[in-house]
Amino acid sequence: MNVRTVCLALLAHGEASGYDLKTRWTDGPFLHFVDASFGSIYPALAKLQAEGLVSLREESQPGKPPRKVYALTETGKAAFIEAMSQPPGEDIFRSSFAMIALCAPFLDREVIARAVDTRLAQQKAELAELEQALQAKCGGPIGWLLDWGVTHFKNDIAHVEATRKALEDMAGGTEPGTEVALPVCACQAEMTEQA
Repeated sequence: MNVRTVCLALLAHGEASGYDLKTRWTDGPFLHFVDASFGSIYPALAKLQAEGLVSLREESQPGKPPRKVYALTETGKAAFIEAMSQPPGEDIFRSSFAMIALCAPFLDREVIARAVDTRLAQQKAELAELEQALQAKCGGPIGWLLDWGVTHFKNDIAHVEATRKALEDMAGGTEPGTEVALPVCACQAEMTEQA
């Protein structure tokens, strides 16, 4: 999902400054959905304003520059509904842990074990945070999303714990720089043919 659409989605939840939007992405309820920098937020907001999709008002602040607050216009609300009505794109999964796992043949068993321990600690910390938030009895879409997140983290943790020995057993024995044929499973072959 592009920054423009995400700005519309965030503003659908109420007016906000560019800083407010970034805070919602880094610390708020949208933390796990999108990653954007201030450098991409402000140009997107300026373009949305030029297109008439958001309005801008300034709030004076003692001793500071005015605070710019953005809100959806009626046209912006329609653009938001249109954008959200499109089929969702595929999720993009990137993982440093997955890269380490892929390179297991070149790494010592201790490196793989440490990576697994780190992954499990990170996932368990995220799970605890989501479970704590879920205990606050959040309803509506936030409650549903928190429950979905809890399920994902529990499944990830269970898989890594159940298969850690197999991954650790793949470690070592191959010199980096040696060409290693990565076996292609049937599902990978199908995915490649479809692409």
